[in-house]
Amino acid sequence: MSLTYWQRKIELLMWLAYASLYLGRVNLAMALPVMQQDLGWTTAQVGLVGGVFFWVYALGQLINGHLGDRLPSKEIVLIGLIGTAIINALSGFTSSLAWMVVLWAVNGYFQSMGWGPIVKMTSNWVPQDQRGRVSGFLGTSTVGGFMLSWFLASRLLAKYPGTWRTVFWVPSMLLVVVAIIWGIFAKNRPEDVGYPPVNPIKVERQELDARRFKVAWIFLWQPGLILLAIVSALQGMVKDGINLWAPTLLMQSQGLAVSEATSRALWIPPFGFLGVLVAGWLSQRTGGDDRRIIGGLYGLAAVAAVVGAYVVKLQQYALTVLTIALCSGLIYGINTLLMTSIPLRFQAVGKESTVAGFLDFAAYMGAGLTGVLTGSLLEYWGWPEIMIMWGIICALGAVMMVINHFEDVLVVAGREGVSVE
Repeated sequence: MSLTYWQRKIELLMWLAYASLYLGRVNLAMALPVMQQDLGWTTAQVGLVGGVFFWVYALGQLINGHLGDRLPSKEIVLIGLIGTAIINALSGFTSSLAWMVVLWAVNGYFQSMGWGPIVKMTSNWVPQDQRGRVSGFLGTSTVGGFMLSWFLASRLLAKYPGTWRTVFWVPSMLLVVVAIIWGIFAKNRPEDVGYPPVNPIKVERQELDARRFKVAWIFLWQPGLILLAIVSALQGMVKDGINLWAPTLLMQSQGLAVSEATSRALWIPPFGFLGVLVAGWLSQRTGGDDRRIIGGLYGLAAVAAVVGAYVVKLQQYALTVLTIALCSGLIYGINTLLMTSIPLRFQAVGKESTVAGFLDFAAYMGAGLTGVLTGSLLEYWGWPEIMIMWGIICALGAVMMVINHFEDVLVVAGREGVSVE
């Protein structure tokens, strides 16, 4: 079997693994409206479950992103898959808010074992000049998992109304199957199957890592990366604000029943899929000018959110879904560049998993904030005000990305004697 065969095989396995993690993650959004009705939880309590998950996930990204540059990626991802399966199985048995908060906090940590190590594995198998292509491809795994999870959950709720527990049990079983496939077929690097390294510059970068970047925190505490983390946090607030609250938004603002709201929400993920593909294509076509691409996408997302704030008042659910979907698609495009394309640029200094984990940490700190904040603000605000808030956040992200020059970090590395491209 050729190296190209193995590269495509590993890319497909990474796609499958990360998409499957979403089965045991965004299913919560579909289950929450039913759980709220069944268990009598308030909107603020529902937001707490999502908020705690995002915060623990964010902390786990710092830890596992750092470990991903030092330990075998395959084993870390495998633990994440198995742990997510177990937590989802247990979630289907509880009716306690306290236990659900604890379980989804633990689930957040298992989920954090996915992206950083997968980015590391990507840098082992994919040449740097294919960064845009693989970013677009792997970025679709988040949307693919999102779509499958929501479709599966909506069908289960439609077939068995009110039985939210199956929304956790069925993904749990599917995750076990994927964990078995991953454990058998995934390989950490080409050397494991008898091929030379795809990016041999890694030998030089190990020396640089030991000499200049001994402590990960020192490396990350640079203005360009800090500002990039803030940009990531802002997109996390909007992306996961939509992911967590879209079914509830449609149900409350458009007067839809739970089953109808969850079905209508299924139109949102395909726009995310398209946004990821467009962002990856733009990155490849422009030679990786991610800073300007992200700034432009942020600006368009701000417009979509503000228009949506007006549309949601019209009681036209089709237009409401369209504006939310457009905003979501643009944010997903931003997400795939921030979480894949930009971290892969740090392959030359041995920090691709660390940077991926750091940016994902920032994104989910923002997501955790919006989970709790939205749940609390809805006690006083309506959904139009929430969407205006999303628009303002996107506008801030556009400005911060345009003025940020995170490439300076790579220039410093280049002066140390290592080629960064």
